[in-house]
Amino acid sequence: MSDLLGKEAAAVPTKKSSKRVLAMIGIGAIPLGIGICFIQVPIGCACGNPDISTTGHYVKAQAYHISEYQTFTKSYESIGIPPIPEKTKRYSFSTEVTSDRFYIYATPRAVPTDLFRLGLTKAEISPLVGAVAYDRKQKTTDSILCVAEQGSFDKPPKPIFNGGKFTCPSGFYAR
Repeated sequence: MSDLLGKEAAAVPTKKSSKRVLAMIGIGAIPLGIGICFIQVPIGCACGNPDISTTGHYVKAQAYHISEYQTFTKSYESIGIPPIPEKTKRYSFSTEVTSDRFYIYATPRAVPTDLFRLGLTKAEISPLVGAVAYDRKQKTTDSILCVAEQGSFDKPPKPIFNGGKFTCPSGFYAR
């Protein structure tokens, strides 16, 4: 009977064992907390990338404007679309206008995707480039919107113009 009482007394935790348990939980929480920082969350809604359609609308509007007025424009009002902001959540936009060609570049920005937006991980965003060309002799236009196959933070290269048709540069596909 005295052995039974001795076993029961040993089963009750002491202050030393409870401190040891708390220390082990604390040591285990540190890697767990660091791991939580690397949880990746999406950069926007699940509706896709709205900047692709915005860039495409601008290319189409420029193609219409050049066929109608025989000149490219930098004015958003004259082509009848809302202005494209210089920067969005995902891209920095820039345009280039020559006498017979128009280019719009959407260069990806570094967007953090970790849970607390610390910049530990970055989103893989594909660069975009759109182009419109006008042939004054034949009075025809050709346009293209190219999307990179892989994400990059570099300004995309210009599409290649082959005597009447644009083709996307290497590593890009037409949309």
